[in-house]
Amino acid sequence: MTIGLSRRSFLKSAAATGAALSLGVRTTAAQEAARTVNVVGWNSPDHQEILLNAGKELGITVKYDVLPAAWNDVMQKITLWGQSGYDGVDILFADDLIGGLWGMNGWADDLSGLDVSSKVQGDLVDNIAALNSAAGGIYRQFFLLDAEPFYYNKKLVPTAPKTWDEMTTVAQSVTGGDVWGWRPLGGNGHAFNTVLLMLNQAGADLESLSDPGTLAALQYMYDWVQTSKITPPSTVNEDNTTVEALAAAGKAAMWWSYGGSLKNVPSIDGSTLSIDDIGVARYPAGPASDIGLVHGWGFLSPKASANKAAAHELLNYLGQPEQVRNLVLKTNAPPPLKSLLADPEIQAKVPLIMANGGWENTIRGAKFREPIVNHRQVTQLWTMIDKLGAYILSGQKNPADAQAWAMSEYQTIKDEA
Repeated sequence: MTIGLSRRSFLKSAAATGAALSLGVRTTAAQEAARTVNVVGWNSPDHQEILLNAGKELGITVKYDVLPAAWNDVMQKITLWGQSGYDGVDILFADDLIGGLWGMNGWADDLSGLDVSSKVQGDLVDNIAALNSAAGGIYRQFFLLDAEPFYYNKKLVPTAPKTWDEMTTVAQSVTGGDVWGWRPLGGNGHAFNTVLLMLNQAGADLESLSDPGTLAALQYMYDWVQTSKITPPSTVNEDNTTVEALAAAGKAAMWWSYGGSLKNVPSIDGSTLSIDDIGVARYPAGPASDIGLVHGWGFLSPKASANKAAAHELLNYLGQPEQVRNLVLKTNAPPPLKSLLADPEIQAKVPLIMANGGWENTIRGAKFREPIVNHRQVTQLWTMIDKLGAYILSGQKNPADAQAWAMSEYQTIKDEA
């Protein structure tokens, strides 16, 4: 695709060319390389277009490469890059796991010093500000935020339950045949989210997992399948696409998935639900709270970058509210900036923002995936917590045995740090 230069870029280019000609100076290969930024991100034409346009505006050549399709390959490759000090990446797309891994291991720049960081600091949603505080720096320049909402089929559950006990009672009342009252994400790398949700709501000690709150959370999850029988044993193999398909078929009375579920479920071929049939609520409150989880994507700046000046110039540009708005409209995901939540075009594109009394109510108090995102041993912690979920939901370990295993694994991981 050919992208025309803006008037500003044309004038900058013409001035630079004129100066070079008048001085008899030619641009060297080294100078051209310094104005090149190597970006690695998802295989998304929309993202590539925005980054290429931004580069054109600034007179920076953006070279865009894509991450591997398989998540394990992503983690393996980017871990090796960080450990080896690879200098071939100037901007890296970062989710919670990548951001935590690179930030906590000292492989990423703290972006607090960027002009745009100061400009938007007071505009960031509270959840991101809390993450930056927990991580001890700004290791991601966010361009989208997402949540893991509690959804319910209004045809089966007219009003969202308010507590754990109420959720179990409501789920039992609608479970029967091929309909299950509660379908959490329990498989293919998603169980760790379910575990963290319940640990937070139970008030668990996330630094040890040795407390009664941890046991209460594991018991609650274990009972879904084994005692209350509101969740099928197949949950250990069900990811977000599976659960959304089951919800569309009317086989899930209540479920959790990511923010896109509100639009995904009605759009599935043959779906029994319209967007008006799906309720969005805060999670039923556990012993400690009803807080949920949030997550997001941002741009990360590798310390080893060979073209840091140009990369930071590009990040300063991409972090401007008007550029964040462009990214939000391309991705159809909630913005990281409070000021954009009232934007009518964004509200129309992202219906989740207007659900449940507004986005700020949905994410109020919600945490990023601590302790994973603020510890050095990101991959080990993610794997451990995901296995813990699989052990509980499959019934392979009872809650007491699962807690003992998790405490031992956690201590081993900390000793290796």
